[in-house]
Amino acid sequence: MVQVIDLRADAGWVGLVERLRDALASELGDLVIRMIALPSPSERIYDSNLLIVVRDDSGETVERIMDAILRVEGSAGVEGIISPLIVTESERRIIEGFRGLEVVCE
Repeated sequence: MVQVIDLRADAGWVGLVERLRDALASELGDLVIRMIALPSPSERIYDSNLLIVVRDDSGETVERIMDAILRVEGSAGVEGIISPLIVTESERRIIEGFRGLEVVCE
């Protein structure tokens, strides 16, 4: 797994994203292809601060991702920080919108 860290990024945000990455890798395996987080949770593209690229964007997959987000945020003592946009690889325009602004990917 490749990890790119933007040195301008908030350390707490990076840690939260890394914990989510670990949870999703454990729970969903190769269904999650990559995550691209913006440098700050307050930054937004398409009203989201975290892009999650998946092989299957079925309702079940989305629900499992959202459950993982709630658990990770809860364990960190925060709520509503992660605002994900969940897409498949076919949504290249959206993925490119996040590229170049990433904190953590692949």
